[in-house]
Amino acid sequence: MVRDNPIYSICICNYNMATTIEQSLVSVLEQLDNRYEVLLLDDGSRDNSVLIVKKLQKKYHNLRLIELKRDRRRLLGETRNLSIKEAHGDYVILHVDTDDVWEPYIDDFISVFHKIEQCINKDFLLSGQQINVGRKEFLLSHGPYRNIYHTEDRDMWVRLASIDAYLPIQHIVFRERLDKPTKVKFYRLIKNSIYHMINDMLGMDHPRKYLYSCLSSLFANKFDYKVNILRFIAVIPCYLTTKFMDPFPVPDNMKNGEFFPYREKANGTFSDIMERNGGNGDLSFLRPEAQKIFLGDK
Repeated sequence: MVRDNPIYSICICNYNMATTIEQSLVSVLEQLDNRYEVLLLDDGSRDNSVLIVKKLQKKYHNLRLIELKRDRRRLLGETRNLSIKEAHGDYVILHVDTDDVWEPYIDDFISVFHKIEQCINKDFLLSGQQINVGRKEFLLSHGPYRNIYHTEDRDMWVRLASIDAYLPIQHIVFRERLDKPTKVKFYRLIKNSIYHMINDMLGMDHPRKYLYSCLSSLFANKFDYKVNILRFIAVIPCYLTTKFMDPFPVPDNMKNGEFFPYREKANGTFSDIMERNGGNGDLSFLRPEAQKIFLGDK
């Protein structure tokens, strides 16, 4: 039976991922009970993604589909915001993508979240390995995502860290990224790198320093030489592009790279986090196989 008021919404965004979407969604849906809904926002796909999802809906009644018209001005960050707004659950699970296959530990991750929530007694985003969870209304009021692509997650993490509401947790990865054609991977690498540079510069007070750094990186050993060449070629067009975009202000207490030491200090296993906050780090509330996942990241 499907609940009219699920407690949890797994928010998934899709665009032209027909080759992997069925395998990915089934891996998620097969491990859920009626406390969960899976909400898929399709961002105007031109392949047969929507037909695949509609076929799956005949079997999985907690799979909900929202079809959006394609709008090139709406980037992934805003699509994620729409998925959170449309969620029926009190809690939203984010960053579950349509090119991932998930092992049956999503509900265990939620159980871990609630144990920490009871211990620290405040709103926060629990950030695991490609899976995040937080209360819907909290994320809408203290996020949300900016309308950017590729670094929309890190940008929100920085802003949540500035109010001490970002909590990274170590655990064994329980999802596998499905392989894609080489052409698709190459295109995504270029696209991600370009947006990464643009977003980095939009968050800086002095983006020219970043420009000079990328131009000089061709002669440095900081990155793979292919990445250095790409950065060298793309950075000037990216820099010029930022002149026509609004900057992304970074909170004052995170402006000088403070996010990274914050993340390092906050990061830990379930036991680390609980003991740090005066709680009990025992994992016996989980199934034995799930306990192994949350013992650490090894």
